[in-house]
Amino acid sequence: MQRANGSLKISFSKNEIRNLHYTTPLRAFSNDDGNDDIPAAVIVNTSGGLVSGDKHKVNINLKNNCKALIFSQSAEKIYKSVNNIEANISNEIKVGENSWLEWLPQETILFENSRLNRSLKIYLSKSSESLAGEIVVLGRLAKGEFANNVFLKDFISVYKNSKIQWLDIVLFDDEIKKARKSITRLGGANCFFTIVFSSENVEKYEQIIYKFIKNNILDLTISLTIINDNLVIRGMSEDPLFLRKIFAKIWIFIRSDIKKLPPFMPKLWWV
Repeated sequence: MQRANGSLKISFSKNEIRNLHYTTPLRAFSNDDGNDDIPAAVIVNTSGGLVSGDKHKVNINLKNNCKALIFSQSAEKIYKSVNNIEANISNEIKVGENSWLEWLPQETILFENSRLNRSLKIYLSKSSESLAGEIVVLGRLAKGEFANNVFLKDFISVYKNSKIQWLDIVLFDDEIKKARKSITRLGGANCFFTIVFSSENVEKYEQIIYKFIKNNILDLTISLTIINDNLVIRGMSEDPLFLRKIFAKIWIFIRSDIKKLPPFMPKLWWV
């Protein structure tokens, strides 16, 4: 069976896309919602998802004094594995000095018996900042499928001046039911998100974000932690749509109240 080996390279300079190269099934286009937001690129997987042995590699490069938003057009679907072969996604982002990056994918939906190995590496420079997120949904819940047998190794790391600042690995190796029943793992949740806000001023922002979450977000299991210069926010829920709305609410608050950017998510992100 033929496997997909998609690659994508995007370079931003002087607040615009300067270089863009991709191979099928990955593509990318500039995106402008007409609200005077920062330059944005939308990533498209024309195959609609990944299966056993597929490999996707994305490289994003922001030059100095630059701002950019990268987001995906639709949810990433990870289909049933054949012969226990994993799909692989590798994302690497380099952010130049005094630059701001937003990495805003839509949710990753893990089908029953799917297998995914994914990494996100963010390399920050002096005075650069980033806001990165991931949403994971265990099964096609809208169709009544609650995944039990999935493999997921989701690796996120943030570097500053080439030194590791934060590293996290989410690992599921089948038997999701046990994780759902464990109060120290999923605690009954079917989906979860991670948001990591990386900034040299993160301690200054912690209480502002904490008060917003405390006063505006109810009925959701959520945590907030600082590790070095990284503010890590996690949320879990039984309902993917509700989780997605809370994710967007926190994201918009950080980009608007903290970074003074337009208080919107990209229109395509809501489709």
